Amino acid sequence: MTSINDKKPLCLVPWTSIDIRPSGTIAPCCKYRETPEEKLNITEVSIEDYTNSAFLNKIKNTMLDNKWPAGCFRCKQEEESGIKSKRILDYERWTTEFDNYTEDQGYIVASIAFGNTCNLKCITCHSGDSSLWRQEYIDVYGVDNVGVKKLSSDASEIYDAMPNIIHIDIPGGEPFLSEIKKQKRLLQRYVDTGQSKDIALHYTTNAQIFPNTEWWTLWENFKEIDMQLSIDGVDARYEYIRFPGDKHKLQQNVEGYLSKARTNRNVRLSVSHTVSAYNVYYLTEFFDWCENVGLPKPWCGVVNTPKHMRPQVYPTAIKEEIIKHLQQSRHEDIHTWANYLINNDSSEYYSEFLRLTDVHDLYRNLNFANTFPEVQKLLDLHK
Repeated sequence: MTSINDKKPLCLVPWTSIDIRPSGTIAPCCKYRETPEEKLNITEVSIEDYTNSAFLNKIKNTMLDNKWPAGCFRCKQEEESGIKSKRILDYERWTTEFDNYTEDQGYIVASIAFGNTCNLKCITCHSGDSSLWRQEYIDVYGVDNVGVKKLSSDASEIYDAMPNIIHIDIPGGEPFLSEIKKQKRLLQRYVDTGQSKDIALHYTTNAQIFPNTEWWTLWENFKEIDMQLSIDGVDARYEYIRFPGDKHKLQQNVEGYLSKARTNRNVRLSVSHTVSAYNVYYLTEFFDWCENVGLPKPWCGVVNTPKHMRPQVYPTAIKEEIIKHLQQSRHEDIHTWANYLINNDSSEYYSEFLRLTDVHDLYRNLNFANTFPEVQKLLDLHK
């Protein structure tokens, strides 16, 4: 295979980074979407096996040809709409490290989901990533996703496979519920060896839990703690999308995180917001809320699956109204989401969106029309 020393790839992530998901699936990053035939799982193969796999080498060769691998369509779609993709954001964050990267360094960035234990069952999620979803997923879809134990008791396979690690993402499930002892053993090992001072940790939390003192004491030893609060709406819309989240607990914990960021030299906050059919109309509301409570401008990702929850699921007449609404926002970033809706169409799943919204509303005793009245008005107007 051609080396990155000979040719600059379209994206360096397949060389620098590894993503181990709640299901155990291994991929270059969280955005990559593999086919069932391509899937490799940490319960069946080692990290070394993955690194040497035909699956990963095919991705690398495509990148070296300056082409998009099929599984990278999410970044491609976002860039075509003027949205900064993960490919671009990763390069911007680690420009020096990426520019000076050599293949013998191995993985320097890792995303490790220690499990799918979660206290929420967000409407845009599923039982593979949230244990709380399990029964509802069985009842509605007839599918049972059982959480897997995929790492050893001290996660030594992570430590041993990535000696030059500089950044670890810990998503969920909910990271402060998933394999806590295992997480802490791995982090303590980095502290004991002195590596922690050069490692940044990035957590994606639903902010319904506030970490105890033991966590904050451990984190003092690391270069940076990026606490990303994953929030998909405001007030009743938050509680609908992030069911059964509590908006009051969210507000209390946000204030706690803001206080920690002010008083801890290595703690910074970020916000992620998953754009879906439910909240795309309300992007300005959410950006305003972040600004008002003192949080940074949110990073927005987009729902790809479930397909019927994509923000572009609406028929043309409804979508055009949403586009006009977004184009009027005072936040420039939101205009790019208007472009995204213009450039993408998933309206073939609209009837499925309506049907399953009713199904889940009945199951959860919720009401879409009351929670999203402005959108419901558009649906009624264009029946």
